[in-house]
Amino acid sequence: MRFLIALRHAGYARYLQSTLRALCERGHEVVVLVGIQAPASKSHVGLLKRFAADLDELADQLDGLTVRPGIEPRGSRQRELGGSLRSWLDYLHFQEPEFANAPKLRARSLSNLPAALREPTEKAAASPEFRASLAAMIRMVERSLPVQEPARALLAAERPDALVVCPLIERRSPQVAYLRAAHELGIPSAVCVASWDNLTTSSLIHGEPDLVTVWNQAQRTEAVDIHGIASEQVAVTGAPLYDRWFEQRPSTSRDDFCQRVGLPADRPFVLYVCSSGFIAPDEAGWILDWIEAVRESRNPELAELAVLIRPHPQHRLLGDGSSAARLARTPGVVIHPREGELSLSGSEVADYYDSIYHSAAVVGVNTSAMIESAIVGRGVHVLLTKRYRDTQEGLPHFAHLRSSGGGLIEATRKERQHAARLARAVRGEDRDLVAERSRRFLEAFVRPQGLHQPSTPLMVDQLEGLAERTPTPVAPPNPPDERLRAAIEALEATFRLRNRPDNRG
Repeated sequence: MRFLIALRHAGYARYLQSTLRALCERGHEVVVLVGIQAPASKSHVGLLKRFAADLDELADQLDGLTVRPGIEPRGSRQRELGGSLRSWLDYLHFQEPEFANAPKLRARSLSNLPAALREPTEKAAASPEFRASLAAMIRMVERSLPVQEPARALLAAERPDALVVCPLIERRSPQVAYLRAAHELGIPSAVCVASWDNLTTSSLIHGEPDLVTVWNQAQRTEAVDIHGIASEQVAVTGAPLYDRWFEQRPSTSRDDFCQRVGLPADRPFVLYVCSSGFIAPDEAGWILDWIEAVRESRNPELAELAVLIRPHPQHRLLGDGSSAARLARTPGVVIHPREGELSLSGSEVADYYDSIYHSAAVVGVNTSAMIESAIVGRGVHVLLTKRYRDTQEGLPHFAHLRSSGGGLIEATRKERQHAARLARAVRGEDRDLVAERSRRFLEAFVRPQGLHQPSTPLMVDQLEGLAERTPTPVAPPNPPDERLRAAIEALEATFRLRNRPDNRG
């Protein structure tokens, strides 16, 4: 079989690396299309180049894997009407009741609209009936736009047995062109949900894929109830991303690890895992406050607590100004690795695993590192704070950490209670409780098919089944009539897209 896998950028191969490898090992031909070549943020240039090099190296290792450039818009400044309309739909989506306590998501989605539309849309969106009517009209116009010809030509030339898009769920959903072209050509298509938060924090699923793969039943419910995907089109596979973590074991002794990173080997340490810049801005300042509160608590085990801080790979902790400088000078605190680390090959996993395994407990704001901590078997502690209320209790995916399988994290608003729980972990008195909580969470959220069943084979089974389908080609949309053409021209003017080439798809 021949699979065409469209990635927004090379970094998304991290989520599908084991799937790419398994497809090739089963004898299939896989062509990976990489969209963005240069990120909008200069801070991510080095990371993206490393991802691209890793992906090329993977292609050299695997027979049947080819990497080529994609056709979707390369950067955030390139605009087209379809993407603008999808951003408008996404804003209306975040006005639904399930996002009432998510002001940061609402504000971010509003910022994607032109200033002329923000105030009237905010007012109109207050009415559920008008919101639904407006969304229906926007969707009608968006679906009337022709498929971008480069996407159609590419799929017609490649003629795969199946198209896979990842992540799709992104601002403006620029990968929709692949899905729409696949529909017109009768090529079955899938969206692979990349991460635990994608279905609630990014955008709607646009483009009507034939298959959506998700990690667990909670995400299946989100795909159906929030995104309107038919239940029979959603497949629960578990999280292939974490298969390597279930196979990992410690690569060093505790003494050797502590000596290497600069921690005292004669006493326990707590691992602090950093979050993204969107989740925890000025996190260095927060960590300083947290360390002070913990060390000054009434628990003697915490008075000189050693702390290992692992920066988020896409957020420079040491770039947070004076707070970062103070943090780097704080006694008993080690930042490792200094700039964070991430690769497609997973070369960082051994060191990352050891940092969790040798710790007494893990602390953070809201990050997928908490899921990895559950796999390793360390308790996760969260101090709920007003500073990050909007990105803890205000984000739907954080609730999974508190509820899936009965809940993974130890979360409290009270500093004294948080410190007491950490002290118990430092004394090693919570291991049985942690093991049980981790097991239940992992069975519900990461490997619902069973802890001993890897997720990658289930993902590949689903994609092979997709490739065996023969959907009927969908006729392209009819040319717009006079009224619809006038509406399109007015929208192009509103979004300031008029007279730009190829700005409609």
